[in-house]
Amino acid sequence: MYINKGMSTTKIADELNRKEILAPAEYLKIPLYMKKKDSNPDIKYLWLRAQIGKILKNEVYIGNVVGRKYQKVSHKIAKVRITKEEEHVVVENMHEPIIDLDIWNKVQEKLNSKVITRNRKYNHQLKGLVFCKECGKIATLRCREEQRKSGNVWRADYFICSNRNSYTGLCDCKQIQAKIIENEIKKVLKQEIQKITYSKEELKKIYKESQIELKEEKNKLEKNLKKYNEKINYKNNMLQELYQDKINKVITLNDFERFYKNTIQEKEEYIGKIKQLQIEIKQINEKIDRIDIDKIEKQTKEVLDIENITKEMYQKLIERIEFDKEKNIYIKLKFSKILDK
Repeated sequence: MYINKGMSTTKIADELNRKEILAPAEYLKIPLYMKKKDSNPDIKYLWLRAQIGKILKNEVYIGNVVGRKYQKVSHKIAKVRITKEEEHVVVENMHEPIIDLDIWNKVQEKLNSKVITRNRKYNHQLKGLVFCKECGKIATLRCREEQRKSGNVWRADYFICSNRNSYTGLCDCKQIQAKIIENEIKKVLKQEIQKITYSKEELKKIYKESQIELKEEKNKLEKNLKKYNEKINYKNNMLQELYQDKINKVITLNDFERFYKNTIQEKEEYIGKIKQLQIEIKQINEKIDRIDIDKIEKQTKEVLDIENITKEMYQKLIERIEFDKEKNIYIKLKFSKILDK
């Protein structure tokens, strides 16, 4: 199918399912309770494109046995890791092959020509928040990039039901552009934010509270600074006493050198902590100087503008996003409950 008919792994999975050929899990008699029912409502094992891909690369069909595919992370725990291909141990001609070596080589050549290194840097602010409304499964993020003649890179992000991403027959919900979801979120957030009102007096209250918090933090740091300065004075006195004891031969030279070295080391640690405290106090003073009621008002308006929402803000604002096969979007906000109160 893959070589002679030019069928993709998805098309092969479709064909095997259409012909009702039993999937591997059926042959292995894997108990149904081990399968997540929500991923397959009729509790029927199906062929998936990922399974086809594994079969096409499995050397057992040409008579080889591959070992060390997994390795225990530690003898203390049962956790294992998937090993890299170069770590595998291959023993050839262990049994009679059922796939011709020539066909095998052609398959591997075709597979290797289509290998795309997955770039894990692809991410999206909404990743982990988007779900399929049809089957309830989390949506998978897809990214498409194309190099244009101008040299610019065109990119588009999509979300697709993870069930459909595994096998098209598992869900009717097709992919949706992330941009469409983003625009809908901004529209909904603006509607909710319009319900929020704030006065100059409320901002002044926030200003006063922030000033109090900063000053309390500064007082705490200054107390620690005073404590370490006292410790340094104590260590200086100790050094003078040690020196006198050495001159008066109260202690040996070896003891003096040992005590002196330890005292100097402790003193240097205190000096390092003092320098860090001084930096933190300076930063707080700068914050106190920067705080301005007009700036607070301006920053509040910028936040409510919601044009540049970060991933952290999405996580705090949104509980769940769903899309259906008609590409309708449903957004459940976290802060709506707070606003209602």
